[in-house]
Amino acid sequence: MSEIPYTVNPAKIKQYLAKFQEVGNPPKGVNREWLKTIGFSGGNDSYIITVLKYIKFIDASNAPTELWKAYKDPTKGHGVLAQGIREGYKELFETYPDANRKDREALYAFFSSKTGKAKHTVDYMVSTFFNLCQLADFEMEAPKIEIEPIKPKVVDMPIPVASSRPEKGIISEIHVNIQLHLPATNDPTIYDNLFKSLRKHLLSEKE
Repeated sequence: MSEIPYTVNPAKIKQYLAKFQEVGNPPKGVNREWLKTIGFSGGNDSYIITVLKYIKFIDASNAPTELWKAYKDPTKGHGVLAQGIREGYKELFETYPDANRKDREALYAFFSSKTGKAKHTVDYMVSTFFNLCQLADFEMEAPKIEIEPIKPKVVDMPIPVASSRPEKGIISEIHVNIQLHLPATNDPTIYDNLFKSLRKHLLSEKE
């Protein structure tokens, strides 16, 4: 099943994007703390982060992309947003080239079949897409911005493992470098569980 992000405040998307055009680029990426500094302190405001990542406005580390920077030009922003929407909802536009004009019934059927989520969740997906499209101009000839694919975070983690057969009187070690390809996510519990599993299986002492 696919993961299609949404916000539970879809009508607020216009406020978010207007503010993003107005303020400078976030020095440490788009996160909850930064959203608070620009006036979005509600508990549900952080939903917009995954939406921005989906339409390629921020990368895996939540840093602004070239699309984000180009969107800040109000004379080109509507066309840039349309490009981001087409990139993020690529599969939808492959199914419906005029997806931005489709009715809720068609969009609901698509999102439901791709995600398998509950009705109220799919409704949020549809409303999120609708509100994004209302702010975009799909007919406007926007500058073509090269979009780099979001790559998973890679963590190099050297783990010392004691040799199972050390020579008498000699303590030896084997150093194993384990490379983790972590999924792009804003949920810290996913990372916590990965490291807990590593600790359990690789670092625990055997009786």
